[in-house]
Amino acid sequence: ASAPPRVEAQALADPLAKAMLPVLLHRVGNAAQLLTGLDALLAVDPSALESRADDLASAREVVDEVGRLLALLASASGSRLLLDRRERAGLAPLLACVRACLRREGRDLDAVQGALPGLSPVVGDGWQLPWAIASVLYSAGCSGPPRSSLHWSLMARTDAWRITCVAGHDPDLERLLRRLPGARLLHEGDSLSLELPRDWLLA
Repeated sequence: ASAPPRVEAQALADPLAKAMLPVLLHRVGNAAQLLTGLDALLAVDPSALESRADDLASAREVVDEVGRLLALLASASGSRLLLDRRERAGLAPLLACVRACLRREGRDLDAVQGALPGLSPVVGDGWQLPWAIASVLYSAGCSGPPRSSLHWSLMARTDAWRITCVAGHDPDLERLLRRLPGARLLHEGDSLSLELPRDWLLA
């Protein structure tokens, strides 16, 4: 089996964790603002909730997604909240969050071509794999010039997945990958690739 041994989170000064907090706070604030508006509307018209059920559903989706991302963030910071919350489809909302983080830095993240693969539920403690992918893309995006958008690719090979983008050397990523035995960072000129065992991502 290629799943790595379980590795405890380390309390590192993680730039992705720092960048995610204001993005998640903004999303929670938007949901709270919506609920506050609904509460004020109900004070005037008690029957209004029936016509605003879609708004409640939207708020629930936002809160649920933010909750999963906070669990991932907490787990990467040393908690163990993802033991029962492993999301096969967790890459899409996480990468949307990475894009929001980069846009706050005056940069952006291209959409990847094709459908995103699922995350295997048996890799580590559930947080190391998505956190490594997100950290590589965030670091690479931050290393680009202002107003640039990071182009990246995700390719399935016979025995591995490879995520490739243009990025400079970041020693923090090397330290991060120590928490994910089996993953490799490959440098070829100005190209950076994160190579993952084939069964870690589910097509």
